[in-house]
Amino acid sequence: MKWIDSFRIVWRNLWRMKLRTALTSVGVMIGTAAIVAMMALSIGLKDNAVKSLESWGSLTEMDVAPLYWIPEEDRMIPEDERKKLNAAAVQELKAIPGIAAVMPIKRMYENTRLEVGRRQGYVDLIGVDVRESADYRKNDVEKGTYLSGSPQEIVVGAAVASNLRDEEREQREARRRNAGGNQQEMWEMPSPMGGGTPTAFNLVDKAATLVVTREYRLNDEPKFEKKEIRVRIVGQLYPSENGRDSHSVYVPLPLVMELYEWLNRSGGFDGGQAQSRARQQGNQQNEFEFDQITVKVESREQVESVVQTLREKGYDVWSPARELESINQFFFVIQLVLGGIAAISLLVATIGIVNTMIMSILERTKEIGIMKVIGATVFNIRWLFLMESGFIGLIGGVAGLAMAWGAVEIVNYLGESAGLLQSMGMGYGGGADGEQIRLAYIPTWLALFAIGFSFLIGLLAGIFPAIRASRLSALQAIRSE
Repeated sequence: MKWIDSFRIVWRNLWRMKLRTALTSVGVMIGTAAIVAMMALSIGLKDNAVKSLESWGSLTEMDVAPLYWIPEEDRMIPEDERKKLNAAAVQELKAIPGIAAVMPIKRMYENTRLEVGRRQGYVDLIGVDVRESADYRKNDVEKGTYLSGSPQEIVVGAAVASNLRDEEREQREARRRNAGGNQQEMWEMPSPMGGGTPTAFNLVDKAATLVVTREYRLNDEPKFEKKEIRVRIVGQLYPSENGRDSHSVYVPLPLVMELYEWLNRSGGFDGGQAQSRARQQGNQQNEFEFDQITVKVESREQVESVVQTLREKGYDVWSPARELESINQFFFVIQLVLGGIAAISLLVATIGIVNTMIMSILERTKEIGIMKVIGATVFNIRWLFLMESGFIGLIGGVAGLAMAWGAVEIVNYLGESAGLLQSMGMGYGGGADGEQIRLAYIPTWLALFAIGFSFLIGLLAGIFPAIRASRLSALQAIRSE
């Protein structure tokens, strides 16, 4: 028997008992729709949870710090055994498989002021390794470019421009208003101490001056010394989701190391505060230490293995990806529960297919006998009944997928109109570039799996009827009424 003849016979038999085929397929349709819809809901909720997590930071970036406590051993790590965030640690981190870049950071906690023309304001100074971070931070630049490594280049945070003030102009305006005697305007004037709202302006490609002030004591009297550095602002970063480092200025790491050396220099003054600071740091460390080291992992799939390696080497790690494992485990359990509940209807549908095929055998016993007499083999008989049951499952699977798609669209519409994602604290990472936030989502693999699984369910349900049909005696089948 040719394959094309087999499919023709199968299609004729299914079309001949249209109502029975349709009713049997309804069971598969409901089961498939239930499984797909529930899986789509759990997948959609998981995707939105991951997007919300990504809004707090990249899942492939993590901050590395010394490990202070070993939970497995319930003990504190002695200070002399703790890892130090120095040049040796940077080299050790670079050697770990899966880490694409190691970006050390050093912050300046001294009095630092940025002057652009007549505007000025206090900023936080952050030194970064330009060579390691350039490829990964260039996408964070809103205006201009990222650092190229020149000591005269700086990049500012998103809030720096609005933080700079022209205090002399504000004071002149205040005196003018005061001289005019307009009390109403006096209440509205901006305060030179920062009470007003400064106007943001473009800082990119402007010349500026970084002024760092250090304090020391001479004969128990406080003295101050300033160091001015001429720089050029080459870029401005996007505002961060959590406002972190929005008032900071990013400079090459060697410049910050040079400034620390200047701050710790005694300058020949006995008993100075800079001398005391230098002695304290000299006793605590033998070389320059960073405040923070950020590592970039090559892919999200390697994050867990990198975190495990870092902890084994004595480092503690913070990353949004640490919460990703808990999210995956939670939604995996949810998918199992929802899929298990929906699978009950597929089990009922399977029993319905078995019953339909057995009834078909009883109705077509004489036809089976004639097929055997004219040369149909056992394999041909089994193949026909397996294909019939498989196509019943396939029809139900396709119809169930269409039903699930409609249900998902309704859920997404209701969820969007009612603001369910926002009320659950999800969806804040989605919606970018016009992307619609979806409560449920049917990926391509789920659609293909649903159709294939429905067809497989039909084949499995047809095994027993196919075997029973192939075992019928040809003479008894022809004589049956």
